[in-house]
Amino acid sequence: MARKPCGWHPERIKMELRKRFGTLRAFAKLHGYSAAAISNAISVAGYSVPLQEIIAEATGESAAALWPDRYHDDGSPVSFRADRTPTVLNFQTHRQNGVAA
Repeated sequence: MARKPCGWHPERIKMELRKRFGTLRAFAKLHGYSAAAISNAISVAGYSVPLQEIIAEATGESAAALWPDRYHDDGSPVSFRADRTPTVLNFQTHRQNGVAA
């Protein structure tokens, strides 16, 4: 069975940011974000692709190297949006002859 691609551990990413900027709050303030947004971008898949790019640039890696499960092979981000197609049939298809049972 194929293994899921494994990137950097979230704590390793935080460690790199702390080594370069002191705290996550200092890094967040420098880029105009909250510390919670930085933490969410590191931990939550699909939270903010632009913020992931900023974090990757700060660590000196590509975003696809940090989070390979969040990016396709060509480097484009994987969409984490839910498919919102309706599963319920149109009311007219329930009663094809238009008469109640």
